[in-house]
Amino acid sequence: MSEPTPRQVLYALVAGGFVLVVAVLVIGGASAGIVPTWWSASLAFLVALGVTWMAQNWRRTAEVLSIGIGLFVVWMVGTLILAT
Repeated sequence: MSEPTPRQVLYALVAGGFVLVVAVLVIGGASAGIVPTWWSASLAFLVALGVTWMAQNWRRTAEVLSIGIGLFVVWMVGTLILAT
């Protein structure tokens, strides 16, 4: 396997940052009680699934960034719809 490029490393870190932000937002939303428990559990499962896939395939920059940003968008839209 070849040496990772700086761009691959940067994109993996950016995507990881998005997932970290989503994880904090999921925990915050659950602890504040602004969303139903099932939503927080579903998003926690998706975040764990995304992190697992991203850790194994971090060199696939387009997919990794799509998952990171996609999780954020799903959290944002879902929370706006379900917020009490």
